[in-house]
Amino acid sequence: MSEAPTQEASLLVHEIYLSIQGESTYAGLPCIFIRLTGCDLRCSYCDTAYAFKGGKRVNVSLVLEEVNAQGITLVVVTHEPDIAARCNRTIRLVDGRIA
Repeated sequence: MSEAPTQEASLLVHEIYLSIQGESTYAGLPCIFIRLTGCDLRCSYCDTAYAFKGGKRVNVSLVLEEVNAQGITLVVVTHEPDIAARCNRTIRLVDGRIA
């Protein structure tokens, strides 16, 4: 991923990685995790304090390109309370279109 110019929407990304979903009805399925940097909630059960700082500002379009290149359709974005507050549903995409 390259550094984001300021014109396009961007996220402060700590890491993007492929893993197996361990929770919900999606448990056991391959999943892309987008771990963002800077969560300030400090939950007692948090196991990723290393993501409190650091990261790299990346254009949203580049994040989506990287996720798309993995070929996995289950994606979890972590460590961003502002994004989580806006999310109350799952949007299913098929071939880049809302299904």
